[in-house]
Amino acid sequence: MNLEFTPAALSDIRSIRDYTLEKWGLDQEKIYLNSLWQKFEEIRLNPGRWRFREDLFPRCQIASEGRHVILFRINEDTLQIVRVLHSTMELLRHVPKNLS
Repeated sequence: MNLEFTPAALSDIRSIRDYTLEKWGLDQEKIYLNSLWQKFEEIRLNPGRWRFREDLFPRCQIASEGRHVILFRINEDTLQIVRVLHSTMELLRHVPKNLS
């Protein structure tokens, strides 16, 4: 299965990286980003394991990693990471409106 990131998800990851680096330093930044990438791989290998959140967007599934939630969906043979949001954020407010 291929892995694809929306522009919003890439921006989320950059923000997580920058914040973690500034707040916690290089070692923690590497550890936390590595844990996110491991979770992406875990999702890719077993996408059916994660619960659906159709209220957010069509075919939306959700997984947690650390203090973040990963919003994703499967499109044929592609795992699309839609957003990577902090768990305290109101998810519906940060979901792209043009997903169908």
